[in-house]
Amino acid sequence: MAGIRRMLCMSLPLCAALACDDGVLTPMAPQMVVEGWIEDGGFPVVIVTKTIPLTEEKLPMDSLSNYIMRWATVSVSDGREKVYLTGKYAEGYFPPYIYTTTRMRGEAGRKYTLEVEYRDMRATAETTIPGHPEVDSLWVEPSVGNDTLFRVRATIADRPGERNYHQLFCCVGSRSRQFRAAYLGSIGAGEIRGTATYDIGRPREMGSNRRYTPYYYAGDSVAVKVARVDEDSYNFWSDYTKNLNNGGNLFFASTGNMRYNVRGAMGYWCGMAAWTKYLVIGED
Repeated sequence: MAGIRRMLCMSLPLCAALACDDGVLTPMAPQMVVEGWIEDGGFPVVIVTKTIPLTEEKLPMDSLSNYIMRWATVSVSDGREKVYLTGKYAEGYFPPYIYTTTRMRGEAGRKYTLEVEYRDMRATAETTIPGHPEVDSLWVEPSVGNDTLFRVRATIADRPGERNYHQLFCCVGSRSRQFRAAYLGSIGAGEIRGTATYDIGRPREMGSNRRYTPYYYAGDSVAVKVARVDEDSYNFWSDYTKNLNNGGNLFFASTGNMRYNVRGAMGYWCGMAAWTKYLVIGED
């Protein structure tokens, strides 16, 4: 996996790319951006876009549709068969266009190869789906010193001698179907010794007028996902969340290397086995 050096990135799925020469930022050539995942028992989902060049002019949200790659050739192979994914409009995702298929479901323990072609661009990636995570409990509690904000916490177990990677995801609101990485939600191999408790922090949200907080508001509809991932996927999510959170800005994360596991493009292809829970904050 190769990092992209000196890259100033817009929060995926759409990226803004610049090159730095003697302190002057100049636009880079457009690059393919791939976001994909396959869950044990679930269908593959892939989003294909291209980078957005940074300019001094404001970009209206409607113009972002120009950066969706609608006619890409996308395939997934599990070593036994290769299936082609169909592009379609999908409400609840951003951008609202995905490639998927019902002809293949993820299976724990298997390796999956992704191929994406668009004009003269080609990207490939591999991922594996590990075994399922062990979640002992999940609960909601008021945040300290504020009776209008709440924390979501989970106790996760890992068997002695195992070195599993975990990633915490969250989806807030009933209109979205897309899980986003929880605030500082990457858990490295060996960090859980027996059991450990973690906050599942609210992801940063696009288009929200609220000041960001990792906590939740009463009445929030929340879906929590505790996933086991392979090492390459963990490396991506760890770098991504650190860059985003350290940068303090949803749209422009801090510069630094990103360990993408996609060759020929920016982005990720993530296999996972997950434990998912739906709840409404403040309800018993």
